[in-house]
Amino acid sequence: HFDLWQGGVHHRDVSSPNLMWRKDKEGNLLGVLNDYDLSSLRITQGPQGNERTGTVPFMALELLTKEGQRGEVKYSYRHDLESFMWVLPWVC
Repeated sequence: HFDLWQGGVHHRDVSSPNLMWRKDKEGNLLGVLNDYDLSSLRITQGPQGNERTGTVPFMALELLTKEGQRGEVKYSYRHDLESFMWVLPWVC
């Protein structure tokens, strides 16, 4: 996720349905973040219609405020990190 973010691909919808995992031959868990259809690119200028993308139970709280719902909150990496945080209690 971090490498993609650094490369300019912003997922914007981290949620339990968008996470998959499998075990490799050594028994290590490997995780995959999928479903990039609503992601955005850093190089894109202007509104794209996906500024308020996300699965509500896993969205960062700041994005659920009135300002966030009006698109007045600039999306940042910490919003995806908070979404990962909300996924943990959901799956545990």
